[in-house]
Amino acid sequence: MKKLSSLMSVAAICLVIAACSDKTDYKALYEQHVKELSDPKYAGRTDCDNGIYAAAQYIRANLTNMGQTWQDLHFTYPKNTMRGAMEFSVDGKQCIYTEEFMVKEFSPAANTTMEIYHLPDEYLADKDNFYNHLSSGKFADKFVAFDFPLFSKNFSGEGVELYKDNLSCLNGKVGGLIFVYDSRPVQFISRAVYTLGFPVVAVGPWFGKDAKEATLELDAEFIEEYKAVNIASFIKGKKESDEYIIFMAHYDHLGVIGQGNIFTGANDNASGVGTLLSLMQYYSKNQPEQSLLFLFLDGEEANLLGAKDYVANPLMPLDKVKFAINLDMVGDDATNLICEVGGNGGQAGLDMFKKINAGKGYFTGIDPEPFTDNSDHYYFGIAGVPCIYFTIEGSKYQYYHTPEDTYANFTSERFEPLFNLMRDFVREF
Repeated sequence: MKKLSSLMSVAAICLVIAACSDKTDYKALYEQHVKELSDPKYAGRTDCDNGIYAAAQYIRANLTNMGQTWQDLHFTYPKNTMRGAMEFSVDGKQCIYTEEFMVKEFSPAANTTMEIYHLPDEYLADKDNFYNHLSSGKFADKFVAFDFPLFSKNFSGEGVELYKDNLSCLNGKVGGLIFVYDSRPVQFISRAVYTLGFPVVAVGPWFGKDAKEATLELDAEFIEEYKAVNIASFIKGKKESDEYIIFMAHYDHLGVIGQGNIFTGANDNASGVGTLLSLMQYYSKNQPEQSLLFLFLDGEEANLLGAKDYVANPLMPLDKVKFAINLDMVGDDATNLICEVGGNGGQAGLDMFKKINAGKGYFTGIDPEPFTDNSDHYYFGIAGVPCIYFTIEGSKYQYYHTPEDTYANFTSERFEPLFNLMRDFVREF
């Protein structure tokens, strides 16, 4: 047997010693981060009550405590907010927000009671008939209700912004719209960068074609320059290389929508941020083989604007990114990982993750889905950066984008296998 000194470099020996002496309970640390960031005092991590800025400061303070430096990357964007009254009733029956209705984020303030016109499906089959019919002048003081899945199917297309491009021409022509979904509607703020000239309410399948009248009271305020900030922190690796791996997670959430409705976002995405902070804690004690850039991104819920801004103004060259990993909604209990792969060479990263998982059995499977624009990896992928997005969808997914996405409805059950998988990937890729 060869002597140990001939098999290991001094640096590797030091790494082993450091790893053996590291007694940190990373799962407990992770839980602490998620619990803190999903506390209602952060007001859902938007600028409401300065919640997003307090969350950013929490991240910075943790980086400081680890002995790490960071850089703030500021950007702004326009944003419609709805933090006051939000009440909707049909034929005198008060509807329950997030269970029976939600308001589309591009709706202006309203205080109105109007007759409901139920648009026949035939008008959704032809765009010209749709626009000609609704522009007739008969519906300027009415809510027009129609089948949203059918509208989405027939009016979406390459390069088409479903709402703005298709509906802005109805400004002044309709009093409001009611989208009728075939399941409970989900609240978003991804299209809050503009407003239409009328309110849009989304309802579930309970909404019948016998509904005659609706009342909407909605407070809204449009902020021309919403202040946002990405936070970047770099850990130098042992290898003498200008390549690096990115770990990213968005720390913003929906905030307050309707008076008293706080979307605390434990799973979405305090879970991803908590994982990144835990990994950073580990690597601050155990220097990684290769350099790592940690990105805490703002503006994801506003249609990935933090990622878009970073890719347009990168802190470090994007062509030196060996791989980028996006963790979004990982505080769930499914035994498999769902992923999306993009960029040039993304498949090689997925292959490595699968190889590691096959040997260690961290998850029952790593299951790829089509590459889409549903999280921050998207802008990295279309810029050619090899990237992967991981999420876990189990019993907690039912709370997605509801005020019930709380720490009480979050689980750390899959933290350790995910943490170990990320650690192994950094070492082996």
